[in-house]
Amino acid sequence: MSDMMGSALSALVSYQRALATTSHNIANANTEGYSRQRVELGTRVANQTGAGSIGSGVEVTGIRRSYDQFAVEQVRSNTSGLAREQTFAGLAAQVETVVSDPVTGVNASFSRFFNAVQDVATDPSSLSARRVMLSEGGALTDRFRAIDTQLGQLDNDVNARLRSSVDEINGFAVRIADLNKAIADASGAMGGGMPNDLLDARDQALLGLNQLVKVSTVSQSDGSLNVFIGNGQSLVLSGSPQKLAIGSNSFEPGRPEITLADGGVITDFISGGSLGGLLAFRKEVLTPMRNQVGLMAYAVASEINTVQTGGRDLSGNAGQPFFSMPPVSVQTSGLNTGSASVTASITALSGLTGDNYRVVADGSGGFSLYTQPGGTAVNPADVGLGITISAGASAGDSFLIRPVADVAAGLRVNLTAPGQIAAAGASGSFGVGDNSNALRMGAVEDGAVLFGGKVSIADGVKNMISELASTVRSSEIGEQAQKTLLEQAVSRQESVSGVNLDEEAANLMKYQQAYQAAAQVASTANTIFQTMIDAFRR
Repeated sequence: MSDMMGSALSALVSYQRALATTSHNIANANTEGYSRQRVELGTRVANQTGAGSIGSGVEVTGIRRSYDQFAVEQVRSNTSGLAREQTFAGLAAQVETVVSDPVTGVNASFSRFFNAVQDVATDPSSLSARRVMLSEGGALTDRFRAIDTQLGQLDNDVNARLRSSVDEINGFAVRIADLNKAIADASGAMGGGMPNDLLDARDQALLGLNQLVKVSTVSQSDGSLNVFIGNGQSLVLSGSPQKLAIGSNSFEPGRPEITLADGGVITDFISGGSLGGLLAFRKEVLTPMRNQVGLMAYAVASEINTVQTGGRDLSGNAGQPFFSMPPVSVQTSGLNTGSASVTASITALSGLTGDNYRVVADGSGGFSLYTQPGGTAVNPADVGLGITISAGASAGDSFLIRPVADVAAGLRVNLTAPGQIAAAGASGSFGVGDNSNALRMGAVEDGAVLFGGKVSIADGVKNMISELASTVRSSEIGEQAQKTLLEQAVSRQESVSGVNLDEEAANLMKYQQAYQAAAQVASTANTIFQTMIDAFRR
């Protein structure tokens, strides 16, 4: 009789837990990140008798999540990839709007300036045409300056988002570490069972972290996860978060770098997520584009100045430079121990590429020159630079040379009167109708002076805009591809972990019927037991 009652009571307890789990699934059908749970039932140890074993009922052996680790990792990876592409594509499109606008972009300003030059060549005695050329020269410098300012503002926005992202990453690291502790404690208290809802919460925190930056994880025996960022740098070790920090670039204090708590810079190792998109955009689009705009500004200014100073103005005087330009920017590393300084000048326009360079002193008065970033060794003369380093340099002292980075912001018209435009040639008979030098100015636009003397300024501008457009289109395609991959990964995960209300409703009825049947067995056992008691009382 006790066997019958025990089996019935075990069924009541087991199916009560099954009903509770099913109701928990139904309640969380729309909870983001929730994994469907299922009750696993097993037969209790049977009672052995001389006639054989008699079953003793059922018990709950576990409550497990419907979980596919591979599907979850795919969702995390594609979430990180999509966030990276969305961030990169959105920012690159903003740069394209600034640089390539058909009305206010670089190409339109170039066209208006050279059209004005052609008008002076057509009528070199016209003060009106000369005024327009001066005005368009000023408009060209204003446009370069405005573009550089807008790109600078975008740079500031990126820097602010970098700082904000680091704060968010640290917040996720703390939350994951706290969840690791809670999971380890709960697992120990349950004798190795896992707290499913806490595991879901940690998965959601990891998903949110991957939206910011790509991370990898390693499981521990107590149920906790170690989280790594970048090139294997630890972010969470069990219950201990290892916070990131914002440091300053050794050459540019206003340029933030991602560092570990001990000061190690990991900026170049970070990938994925919106933070990876920000860093990739800054490295691959923003900085190179500012330099390319500066290169185009330097090219037109230096070539026009060369022609202008080789002619004569309306009064017969030697031409003065049409544009004034800032010197080459040289920045000293804050980590230098010596007292040396570096000066640099542009010696050949055809050698310039728009790259920045790092000078590394050898401590004996010499130095080596490397592309920055990239670290490729180059010869100064080959890249159009003249470099001198003063005494007092310690071995390893470094300096950053940015040949054209400041040109767009610092370019100005040097002439103050239309008569100063040197439209006439320096040799031959002088006359107010001499347009030989103005014709040479007009030819500057199509002269092959860039990139080893193979590309004209006009083509250089067009190529710059075309390459930017290609980068934007490529990033947009990448964004769509990542979106499709994420949708597929989420669908796979949902097929495993998602709550199906029809299935849960069926389970609810199944467990309810089993519970009611067990209750009937218990009632029957109780009736039989009472009958026996009444029989003995007679």
